[in-house]
Amino acid sequence: MRTLNAVLYSVILSFLVGGAVFFGIFSGSWINYPLHAFIESLGAFIALLIAVLILMLRIYDRLPVRYIWIISALVSMGVLDGFHAVTQEIQSFVWLHSMAMLSGGLIFACIWLPDEIARRVYRRGLPLIFLASMSIIGVFALISPSSVPVMIESGAFTALARIMNLAGGILFLTAAGYFLLQQRSSISRDNTIFSSHCLLFGLSGLLFEYSVPWDGIWWYWHLLRFVAYALVLYYFFMLSHAEERQLHLLNSELENRVALRTLQLSNELKERKRMEKKLKHLATHDPLTGLYNRNELERRIAEDLERAARYQHPLSIFMVDIDHFKEINDNYGHAGGDRVLRSIAFELERSLRKTDYVARFGGEEFLVVLPETSLARAIELGERLRHRIASHEAILGDEKVALTISIGVASFPAISTNWSDLLDAADTAMYQAKHDGRNCLRSAPERGGGL
Repeated sequence: MRTLNAVLYSVILSFLVGGAVFFGIFSGSWINYPLHAFIESLGAFIALLIAVLILMLRIYDRLPVRYIWIISALVSMGVLDGFHAVTQEIQSFVWLHSMAMLSGGLIFACIWLPDEIARRVYRRGLPLIFLASMSIIGVFALISPSSVPVMIESGAFTALARIMNLAGGILFLTAAGYFLLQQRSSISRDNTIFSSHCLLFGLSGLLFEYSVPWDGIWWYWHLLRFVAYALVLYYFFMLSHAEERQLHLLNSELENRVALRTLQLSNELKERKRMEKKLKHLATHDPLTGLYNRNELERRIAEDLERAARYQHPLSIFMVDIDHFKEINDNYGHAGGDRVLRSIAFELERSLRKTDYVARFGGEEFLVVLPETSLARAIELGERLRHRIASHEAILGDEKVALTISIGVASFPAISTNWSDLLDAADTAMYQAKHDGRNCLRSAPERGGGL
């Protein structure tokens, strides 16, 4: 802030000193309507452009409501200076400039009014009112120059012209005082810029008193007005650039946040799917062996039996029990028993066909389902499975323990067409295998009739 103040005041001081030097070496007058028209037209364009920029910032609540006075003043001066630039009729020429100076200073000085008044005029569209009214004044001065007050007599400005410009200059200095006071209690650079703007316009209004058309002082206060516009335009250009840079940073930050949040959501979704899969697995599988649990077994067997009945296809089941499992638990503990259960489950699952499936039915019992398998074929597969298990040894501690199983076989529809009866038949056959010395397979007796 201090650096900006020093730069602005250095610029203003340079123009004041430069003006004094200019007056010392410049004498006479220099009439150049094209240059004057260019300077005033450019100044008018800058004023209207600044008004639009401030209005846009105001719409988005980036500036206080009292800036409505600045917008209105710039609109008024921009319109009148634009008409002033295109006319060469001397009375209208000075009248339009004096009106721009007086109206701009008067509206700028309204910055002292309470914000409540600014809110009311803002809601009523004050800048549009000034745009319309100043356009009417400008058009009237162009089409009826004889109706405007006399502003020049005998090559000098009249008292009315001097009073209007002096009053405008004083009003601008009054507005500059407001911004200087605000500058002491606010860190906003706007106050520095607009205090400099109003100060330069105030000086140009005071210098009007000492000028005559086209002399050195006359050109000098035109230059001060142009510099005042240029300072504000440069500031808002830099402000717009800073806003754009800030917007780019915010956009980059937002993109980073979105990317991070997207990644988080993706990870959360993956984790949720993993948990859902895990919960589904826990709901359908035995946690110790990883085989289907009884609930999932009964759901699947119901579907398979319904399909077998519909198409009159066979289906067989094994009830498998580990022999001497209680002794294994007693001798090697429950950890040893769990290891045997996992080992048997692995061998059972590895020995089955792709269409078959196995479930832990309870304790040391397993149930194997063989779709599309007749009783004879099931007995053949069961014997192969029994021999495979009998040739397998479990390592418990430092010992190798031989394992055997007893198998009960039942088949649909050869033995039963009902799941409960089929299960009871396989269970009875398995207990018969136990009774017959274990490590053997027994089949439930076929019923007399067919399906």
